[in-house]
Amino acid sequence: MRSTAKDKVILTLKYVVLIAFSVLCLYPLVWLFLSSFKTNSELYSNPWGLPESFSLANYIQAITEGHILQYFMNSVIIAVSAVAVSVLLGCMVSYAISRMDWKLSKITMSIFMLGMMIPVYAMVVPLFSMFNRMGLLNTHLAVIIPHIAISFPMTIFILTGFLASIPNELEEAAVMDGCTIYQIFFKIILPISKSSIVTVAVVTFINVWNDLLLPQIFLTDSSKMTLPVGLTEFQGQYTTNYVVEIAAVILTIIPSILVYIGLHKNIMEGMVSGAVKG
Repeated sequence: MRSTAKDKVILTLKYVVLIAFSVLCLYPLVWLFLSSFKTNSELYSNPWGLPESFSLANYIQAITEGHILQYFMNSVIIAVSAVAVSVLLGCMVSYAISRMDWKLSKITMSIFMLGMMIPVYAMVVPLFSMFNRMGLLNTHLAVIIPHIAISFPMTIFILTGFLASIPNELEEAAVMDGCTIYQIFFKIILPISKSSIVTVAVVTFINVWNDLLLPQIFLTDSSKMTLPVGLTEFQGQYTTNYVVEIAAVILTIIPSILVYIGLHKNIMEGMVSGAVKG
């Protein structure tokens, strides 16, 4: 009886801690959402209360005057392109490292893992000089290419851990049926690796979507800016329209939240498989 009562107390304390942590994480989002319906005077006079009316004026102004839709499309182009290329190439490299028998596989893996130790800030100056000579500055490629390279170490780390756990009998049976290496990769390996692929795709998407540094440095034309850079346009030299900026922030974070909510089960499975088997 004492053991049962003690377990109930411990379980209750765990739930209390988890609920408190959830509230701390969710409250900023709730505050942003409620503040996006306020006026600037309401925000200053009653920052923690409910808005007087739930008007969409701030969202309309953010879309029409803040050009949020244009920034949104630029972010979509950059994020989707970076995710598609990095995931496809990362899967191919991971398959070659984990499933093929060749002498330099471990060395190649180590070289890719060294990429985790290189900070993004250390690459800015060399990349800027390189892109300037190649004529890629102020193009979406100047942002897409670095993000592909930055996502490679994490992508390969997770995928090699999962691919190494796949039984060899699957490939042997496919070879006996006459499959080529490309058919094995696209028809057997990729479908089996769905959870890990979704994991790296979502993590890469969120990193690219929320990035401010690279677009701000490599893009100069406002028509090619991404959402994080576009948010800075709401800040003037003397005044800032905070409520419209908050509405724009809500529009910016919605895609990341929806992607994570829709695919969180696959993300957990992929992270566990990569961590255990890597």
